[in-house]
Amino acid sequence: MPYDDRPLLTEPSGAARRIHGAMIAFAAGDALGVPWEGRPPEHIDTAEVVRLPAPDRGWPRGSTSDDTAQMVLVARCLADTGGRPGSMDFLARLADAAPGVRGLGPTTRRALAHFHATGELPVPSAGDLATNGAAMRIAPVGWAVPPHRPERRRGLCEALSAATHRAPAAVASACVIAAMASSAVEGAGAADLPAVAAAEARWAGERYGPMEAVADAARGRWSPPREGVSLDAVETAAAVVHVIREAPDLAAALPYAVSLGGDADTVAALVGGVLGARDPETVTSLGWLGLVDLGEYRGLGDLATRLAALRETPDAGL
Repeated sequence: MPYDDRPLLTEPSGAARRIHGAMIAFAAGDALGVPWEGRPPEHIDTAEVVRLPAPDRGWPRGSTSDDTAQMVLVARCLADTGGRPGSMDFLARLADAAPGVRGLGPTTRRALAHFHATGELPVPSAGDLATNGAAMRIAPVGWAVPPHRPERRRGLCEALSAATHRAPAAVASACVIAAMASSAVEGAGAADLPAVAAAEARWAGERYGPMEAVADAARGRWSPPREGVSLDAVETAAAVVHVIREAPDLAAALPYAVSLGGDADTVAALVGGVLGARDPETVTSLGWLGLVDLGEYRGLGDLATRLAALRETPDAGL
């Protein structure tokens, strides 16, 4: 299909522009990883990654997945509720959108089945899987809440995670991603972001359970799994921190994230959502960006402006 060549970043300078850049970079990382999702690193042709081959699953070339769909749903839920979404606000929106969302994960599908059967949120249980669906979609919370309001940011992470993911490690990992996204909108340097992740992991470890992998990644002591990054939430967060530490430039970071294999689209999307906020000008310089099928997501500037207003207005609900 022919892609719209209008400028992607049309927002004024400041938080709105950074958030808009982060949204586009998130979708770009998602699309870059989709063709390689589930493959081990040795089966990823790094020279082909930036050519965005058509996914094997029959999706159009340049397609995004549930990563981008859920990220946008969270952003709209935040904006529409004045920064006060409840778990059910998000779950109801997700249930409405789900038939048109590609690639929903196993924990999210179970939560949706439970909601359709009972009209209720998933019930916490000892057997809850700590998969990465909550962390995957949570970046808008960081974009909308400044770093000096950590308790508000963490409360939103917990509420929006609980719509589908109740495992403590899933919530903890979402908190780490949101903390980095929040600091990135403030313009934190790439070298500072792993330290932000490590600090949030220390807090989350005390509340939810061990987060050593994230701390290790922040110190350069974590190695990507040989079989690729799994759906495990803590492993995903560690992979994102690892990529940002090892490849702080967006143009290098996104292909590197994909090269780790496994859940390649999620890791690349989250890296984009952090680094794109730090330096939105680098987003439009991606030579392959025109291959990304943004579809309905091209018009994200207004949504970015609404998130920026939540961030910058003390009485806006945040």
